[in-house]
Parts: sequence; structure tokens; C-alpha cells
Amino acid sequence: MHRPLHRFVGVDLGGARGKTTAVAHLSARGDGTVWVNDVSTRCQGEPWRDDTLADHLIGLGPDVVVAIDAPLTAPACSRCVLPVCPGVTACVDPAVVWLRDEGRALVEEEAAEEVALGRRAKRPTLRARPRPRLLPYAHRATEVIACFDHELLPTTALGGAVGPIAARAQHLVKRLRSAGLSLHDRVLEVSPAATVTALFGKRLARGYKRDADAWETRAKILESIGDLSFAPSSRLAREDSLRISHCFDAIVSGYTAFLWARDGWQLPDGWDPLEVDGWIWAPPTRP
Repeated sequence: MHRPLHRFVGVDLGGARGKTTAVAHLSARGDGTVWVNDVSTRCQGEPWRDDTLADHLIGLGPDVVVAIDAPLTAPACSRCVLPVCPGVTACVDPAVVWLRDEGRALVEEEAAEEVALGRRAKRPTLRARPRPRLLPYAHRATEVIACFDHELLPTTALGGAVGPIAARAQHLVKRLRSAGLSLHDRVLEVSPAATVTALFGKRLARGYKRDADAWETRAKILESIGDLSFAPSSRLAREDSLRISHCFDAIVSGYTAFLWARDGWQLPDGWDPLEVDGWIWAPPTRP
């Protein structure tokens, strides 16, 4: 283990009523593998509401890594404290500058590649999909990278940093910080879909929720993860992960945190000025 951590909690965060939230507990073993101890959509019979979830995670202590499947940071405009907006072209916030320059270049590069592919396929009528307009009040740099550079997420993931679940996630991060669980250290933003895409490709990443028999797709994914297994005491955990997508996502979130600790993932070079903008942790993509 590059990081001396052995307990990992995956959280698939849903609405504030807690009915669509799942929490998984995993523990590293000495042989470089990890066990799923349990996963559940309820805590002592009650849904994972805000206080229930925060109190549970805080009670686990500071030596645990919490991986949350939800946006944990807000877009640049939501963080801005200026009384008057200078406009996107004049803004000096590093995240806005990145969206304006590098982000736009990534989007335009993908659009050009789509047109080129259409021409090589002798389909001159093929047009690139409408290019999303990157907005500093709706988008974060990490989402743009995940979608257009690493190609781990569909473009529908853009804009997820605003909305009720994002607000709930950002509130939870503040609660956890009070207990010494800080972002990029003991709290990670993850995406199960991005992890599955990085490890097994886009087809399985789409299928484990959308297939007519998603149970079979989830089983295939879990069986393919050689360093993940279910503890003998977790008889219902595997069944729940196959039956309930939220439980599956919670387990994959926790597994992503395990890989982060075991393999010593780091923020990309030059990301320090954008760290406040957040980062979606996922396995390195294959060349």
C-alpha cells in the first residue's frame, strides 16, 4: 500500500430523503486485495438521511477513506465572492481561465475528430454532435477532462456539479471536514461509471445500469475484478450489489478508494491552482 490505509467506505449519494443512497464498507487485506464487508441502503432500518450519513461517517474515525459518487465541489461562479462579475473573458479565476482556454480546446478537438472520422468513413453528411458551451457557473474542469480527454464519462455528465445532489454532497464535505476528513486526503470524489470504463471499457459501463439484464452485467464486472472479493460474513452484500444499482455503485466507489491508496494515485501535474475546482478520481486509462 502506497498509503497506509486499510478501511474504505463507498457512498453512492442520492436524494436528501436517503432512499437512493447506499454505503459500502471495504477493508484491505495484507495480500494487496480488498474485501467487501457489507453494503446497504439503510442504517439500522432507517434511510441514509443527512444527519444519519454524516454521523456514521464521522464515527468511523480519521483513518478511513470515504469515496463519494457525487460532485464534492462547486463550479467557479458558485465559489466566487466578488460583488460584481467581470465577465468570463476577463475573469482571472484559474478554473474559469482553464475552461476558457484548455477546456474549449478539448471540446473543439473532439468535434474535429468526429468530423474527420465521418469523412474517412465516406459519410460526408455526418456532422459532429453539438458542442457543449462550457459555463463557469455550471461546469468544472475535472468533468471536461473526464468527458473529452480521458473519455471516461459521457457528455451528459457535464453540469452535474449543480443541483440538489451536488448541494447535498458539498454540505456533507463540510461536515466531514470538521472531523478531520478532508477532500483529496480522506474524502475522494469518484465516479463508478468512470472506474468501470477505465477498467473494462464503455460498453460495460453503459450496460450495468441500462441492460435488460443488468444483473448479469454487474456480475461479470465483479467477477473480473480479481483483487476484490466478498468477506465470508457478507452473505447478502453480493446479492444486493447485483440486485440494486446503488449498492453496486457504492462498492465500486469504495474499490476506487482502495486503488487510490494501494497504487498511490496523485493529482495531475500543474493541477494545484485548480485543486479547489475538484477532481474525479478514476484508474489511469490504458494508453
